[in-house]
Amino acid sequence: MTPLRLPTPRRIFGLGSLLLAVLFGALALNDYLGRVAVWQLEIANQGQLQSLALQSAQRGQERQAQMLAAALGSDPRLLASMRQIDRELRAGTPWDAATLTRLRQQLSDTLQPAWQAMQAQQGLQLQLFWSEAGIGVLHMQQPDAFGEAQAARQPLLAAALREGRPQAGLVIDQHGASSRSIVPLRSGDDATGAVIGALEVGFGSLPKLDQLSAQLGAGLALIIDRKALPASTSAPIGVQLGHDSDWLLTGHSATQILHWAQMNQLPTPANDTAQGLLQADGRTFLVNQIPLHDAREQQQGTPLAAALAWRDISPLVREHANVDQRLLLKWGIAWLIAELLLWLLVYLLQRRLIVQRQHQLSRQQHARSHQRMLERAQKIASLLPGMVFQLKRYADGRHAFLYVSEGARALYGQSPENLIGDPQLATAGVHPDDLPRLRSTLTRAIREGKAATEFRLEHPQRGTLWIEGRASAESLADGAVLWHGFATEITELMAATRALQQSESRYRGMVGNLPGAVYRCRNDAERRMSYLSDGIERLTGYPASDFIDNRLRSYLSLVHPDDLPRARRPDGAEVFELTYRIRDAQGRGLWLRERGRMVHEQDGAAQWCEGFIWDVTAHMRAEQDMQERERYLSMLIDNVIDAIIIIDERGIIETFNHAAEQIFGYRGEEIIGHNLSQLMPEPDRSAHDGYLAHYVRSGHSRALEQNRELVAQRRNGETFTIELRVSQIMHHGERKFIGLVRDITERKRIERMKSELVSIVSHELRTPLTSIAGALGLITGGALGGAPAPMQQMLAIAHQNSLRLGRLIDDLLDMDKLVAGKMAFDMRIQHLRPLLEQAISSNQGYADQQQVRFVLQAAADPLVEVDDSRLQQVLANLLVNAIKFSPVGGIVELASEQRGDWVRVSVRDQGPGVPEEFRSRIFEKFSQADSSDTRQKGGTGLGLAISKELTEHMRGRLGFDSVPGQGACFWFELPIAASVTAPS
Repeated sequence: MTPLRLPTPRRIFGLGSLLLAVLFGALALNDYLGRVAVWQLEIANQGQLQSLALQSAQRGQERQAQMLAAALGSDPRLLASMRQIDRELRAGTPWDAATLTRLRQQLSDTLQPAWQAMQAQQGLQLQLFWSEAGIGVLHMQQPDAFGEAQAARQPLLAAALREGRPQAGLVIDQHGASSRSIVPLRSGDDATGAVIGALEVGFGSLPKLDQLSAQLGAGLALIIDRKALPASTSAPIGVQLGHDSDWLLTGHSATQILHWAQMNQLPTPANDTAQGLLQADGRTFLVNQIPLHDAREQQQGTPLAAALAWRDISPLVREHANVDQRLLLKWGIAWLIAELLLWLLVYLLQRRLIVQRQHQLSRQQHARSHQRMLERAQKIASLLPGMVFQLKRYADGRHAFLYVSEGARALYGQSPENLIGDPQLATAGVHPDDLPRLRSTLTRAIREGKAATEFRLEHPQRGTLWIEGRASAESLADGAVLWHGFATEITELMAATRALQQSESRYRGMVGNLPGAVYRCRNDAERRMSYLSDGIERLTGYPASDFIDNRLRSYLSLVHPDDLPRARRPDGAEVFELTYRIRDAQGRGLWLRERGRMVHEQDGAAQWCEGFIWDVTAHMRAEQDMQERERYLSMLIDNVIDAIIIIDERGIIETFNHAAEQIFGYRGEEIIGHNLSQLMPEPDRSAHDGYLAHYVRSGHSRALEQNRELVAQRRNGETFTIELRVSQIMHHGERKFIGLVRDITERKRIERMKSELVSIVSHELRTPLTSIAGALGLITGGALGGAPAPMQQMLAIAHQNSLRLGRLIDDLLDMDKLVAGKMAFDMRIQHLRPLLEQAISSNQGYADQQQVRFVLQAAADPLVEVDDSRLQQVLANLLVNAIKFSPVGGIVELASEQRGDWVRVSVRDQGPGVPEEFRSRIFEKFSQADSSDTRQKGGTGLGLAISKELTEHMRGRLGFDSVPGQGACFWFELPIAASVTAPS
């Protein structure tokens, strides 16, 4: 036979190759674009992190300047000296007069500790000005300069002197960029006193660049715009960026940026945060420009100063290029594999077409043969589409066909004569799996009278056929059985049945994957189910067969009794949705949602309901949790002891809790819906709406997430001091502001009393007490001659108590300085062991007096960064306490142990240990385990509190371990110098 030419597979192959090339090209392009987007996002994220870190550092410098300016501006000694200078100058005293020179020296002595501390923290300016012209009184950075008016050249200074309010911001001058804070000085202690001058504190706009660079893992440089300098101010020292640029490089952490600046490779400063890639020295650097904006207002246009951060990303660039190459190779290999699979598919398709054509020719031949048989069958009177037969089983067990119609040719491919001659031919072609069923059908026909079955039959030419056989049995008198039957072909019917079963199986599989159950039920009160998908078992734990026609249970029997009305379809509703509770097979409560519709018959009557049921337990519980949480939050807000006020973007009050009602005197219903400015005195009341509108527009504020002290107004018009902290939240897409208000009137009064007490102790008690202790020391030492023995004993007691009272005053002053943050620390890196040996040597006399022995076990001797005098104070407190509570002949052990990046110094005694009830307040001020009037151990109760504060100021931590009756071990831990200087 001539081979068939089939061009169709070749066309399919060509079209498929073209589509595969387009598809894989598009996928490769999409993958490449995705890689580019991820790369750009990674670069942008690195720049954003650097920007956030530098802006945070700038804000830290400005906050440091504000805090120091506020603290120094409230110093009573400084205010007293400035007010005396104001009186002298207004009386006409010349600047070079001795009185003013003495007062300036007093101011210098007062500010010297703060100036020394500032110089270690990038401090640039600490200066005092007088009068509205801003005449320089004292410049700590230039002590010999004074008498020059500077308000006209310094807008911040002029604003502070004019408005009488603290000012802060970024200043560009001949020293570069710095964060300044200026506080006005008044002639009186209240806020209504006239402004007589100002105090200015200036820090570098950023911390030390080398330290900040190490923290960020990137190089840093500071640039400023010379156009921002006043005309009369000389430019600071720096390197010019480019030949025609107005920008100067004034500071850097690595010298490589100088080479880039000279080669004009740095980018031109942009209006906002900008970043770019720099190719230099065969490497790739990510250069990020972060503008240093002034906190006073939102800068428009190019910034006045900026920081440049650069980082070597050459490995990332190389890796990115390698990934692109691997991506191209991956998609090329995938395309080749797809082409091979397409070729194989086309080859198999061509083979299949050839086989189908041959099968078609074979079927045509069979059809012609069948046509000839039909033509013969037309001669038969019955013209039945099958085979009519009579089969007899004789009493001896033999079988024989008595009659076979011409239909046998179509079914068996045998002539009726062949089947009559050899009955075994009728069963020889039956499929082995169906033969037992065929025989049992013939047997059942004997018992029941008639029977039917289907079986497969192998036709010699047509292959496997499905045959339906029907027979009725007749028992003969001689014991034989005669079957009268009819067999017809049902191959097409069985094929259609299998297709229907497969379709139903696919439908059930599809429905079974739904997150719920599909149903069909009758439109009656019982809702009897006629169909229910297998998903109902996942919901209820019962199989779907239990509910069909209510075989074992009805669906409504699972519904919670209280929800039965909610589980019924509303009258007249064509489409409905229900939500109700059920109990599953394990007794658990579930929330279900049902959505259904009515199905009408041809006569229009609604006989059926169809729908879908799914589990909404998690959603309902989430709603209940949300409602419970809202009730809890509402109760919590109402019972907080501090006032909580929530406003919207327009300043309208939405929440006003009970504490707010008690503080301000308004009831909630009276104030909710009104503007927040109603709770403020003038001028804050008039300025509030403008300030809030500016923040909503610009998004910048210094008030958020900070504790601020403000003046508020009660309903009766009384003003009082509050501490306010404002936070911002987004609620349902709208911006809200939460204000936490605390009335600190009483606290301010106590603070004033405390300050007055410390001042009295410092100035009124310390000097005479020192004289008394010195005099008693001379007397008891015999400098004035011998004294009677009874008097000598009394004088010794008086001398010891005066020294004890002096130590108490020193502890009080130290604690006050620590709390106020005014104690200076001279931090230096040094070995630990010599410090421990010095502490033992200093306290050896007291140990000998108490008959206690020291043991030094310094296993670790790392470098630590500490103030050695403050560390000796901590060690003395711990050693003296251990000696006091050790028995006679006891041992006090001083040891050091390295623990990772920390070193632990421990002092262990053999005393009674720390009582359980005293442990929670052991580090509180004036706390003692034995606080009775008859206690045996002396002390002020401040030693451990001061030691804890000193340790934490040196970046350490203090604690103790104790078992009652087995002694106590007090320890403190300090970071090793390597971890201090190079934090991770």
